Amino acid sequence: MVEARTEEQSSGTGEFAPLRVRPARGTSPGPVRRIARFLARLLGPGDLGSRPALLPAILAGLVAAVAMVVRLFVPSPSGMADQGDGHGLACSLGVTNVRPWDYSDFTRYIYPRWVPHEFFGEACGAGGSGEPVMSSQLVLLWLGKLLTPVLGWGPGLDMRAVGLVGCVVFGALIAALVLVLPGRTNFRLLVAGLVVAVMADGVFAAFFISPYPEPAAFLGILGLAVALLHYWNGRRVRWLAVTGVVVAGAFLVSAKPSMVSWLPVLVLALLWVPSGRSRGATRTRNPGQQGWWRRRTLPLVAVVALVGVSAAVVAAQPGRTADLNLYNAVFAELLPHSVTPEEDLAWLGLDESFATAGGTTAASAGSAVTNPDFHQFREQVTPLKLAGFYATHPERLIGMGERGISAMLSPELRYAGSFMEDSGEEPFAKDRRFPVMLGLLTAMKAAPVVLVAMQLLTMLLGLAVAFRRGAAIGRLAVVMVAGGWLQFWVVVLGSGQPEIYRQLIVTAFLAALCVPLLVALISILASDRGSSDPAVKM
Repeated sequence: MVEARTEEQSSGTGEFAPLRVRPARGTSPGPVRRIARFLARLLGPGDLGSRPALLPAILAGLVAAVAMVVRLFVPSPSGMADQGDGHGLACSLGVTNVRPWDYSDFTRYIYPRWVPHEFFGEACGAGGSGEPVMSSQLVLLWLGKLLTPVLGWGPGLDMRAVGLVGCVVFGALIAALVLVLPGRTNFRLLVAGLVVAVMADGVFAAFFISPYPEPAAFLGILGLAVALLHYWNGRRVRWLAVTGVVVAGAFLVSAKPSMVSWLPVLVLALLWVPSGRSRGATRTRNPGQQGWWRRRTLPLVAVVALVGVSAAVVAAQPGRTADLNLYNAVFAELLPHSVTPEEDLAWLGLDESFATAGGTTAASAGSAVTNPDFHQFREQVTPLKLAGFYATHPERLIGMGERGISAMLSPELRYAGSFMEDSGEEPFAKDRRFPVMLGLLTAMKAAPVVLVAMQLLTMLLGLAVAFRRGAAIGRLAVVMVAGGWLQFWVVVLGSGQPEIYRQLIVTAFLAALCVPLLVALISILASDRGSSDPAVKM
């Protein structure tokens, strides 16, 4: 009798067997669950450890490079017309642009040919000052100059060759990204493919065929992402991984003056070392303390190196550019949006007669430069004093932030053409063959808070992945969002409204990168919930 009762209990049919809360379903899963399991097997991250994927990485890099070449050159070359700023950078290579002289004419189309020319005096440099413009973009321009005669485009420099160089570098970075990303190969290819989709949008890709420094910033961001993932994936800090972060960081901060804002983020990234104990620390008397210092000795050296590079970039910035940015920050941004301009001028130590120059640039009619007391502006107003003004008037930052977000969500520069004059396109025509990111950012203009919410979600999920799963891609998400925010405020505070659309294009690029980051983070966190299901395990 006892044996029979035991058999009933073990089979779950006895008197005390638990009752089902819900009616039993069929043993086969429903269609939604089957689709979810299939996608988890196909595109899920699986084990987040790094595995060799050399062949898929090479193929992904080749596909990315070819896709960008097709994007830029088929059926006709598309780029970004130079408004004149590109001359100050490209002329240092001893070339001048073959284009119409009138501003309204040469901004209608792109004119990629630059022929050899010897400059004298102030004809070359920032704003006609003769001061050289330094940027890591010069590396790409120099390589393009070497490639130009090889491709049969004659002596000098052709920006189409620079575009090809950018495509090759981009392909190499995509290959490296596939190598350093965690998880299964399909998951890596999915994330890399989304990054390619971001870069291939016309609002970003068009800069590849231009003399502007934005391509160096785009590629520097991707290079930094690869270097940081490699740095964080290591079992211990290695000098080669740290060197990669320093090189990528130096290339990024020297792309544009506003990129120096990335220095605090680079410091955070370098010191955010995985908490695992280094191998050599297990036999010391105080292994925890010894391990902490061993893990951070090289990062601290790297931080010092990047601080030196950033200081050199700031010191090398042309004085003419710094003066124009300061003028715009006061007269094109602060005064036009003030209800009490006279009081603001008094706070800055300027005469109230400067109020009539509100809304002007240095080259405008009625500019403050023509004011007999303009020496006051040079003597009284400094970037530090301007920062003090906003620190004591924080309410003014709200409207400035709203205008900056609106500009960031309008990344298409409609006042600069994208095609060559013989392409058959209309003047100022824009390339919208792949407007995925353009459409997404433009749609957010109806509710700009969505952009901020997307960035906050990316950062919060990044923190969750970084601390819950210990995955480097979570840290990368935090770094990218923080870097974008810092650069946003440096631009809107430091240069004002003139050219704000182009100055915020890199920040828009960082915002667009939240899309592949969110896909990766959600996939990783979702794999946690499904890890107990044998059908979902990888």
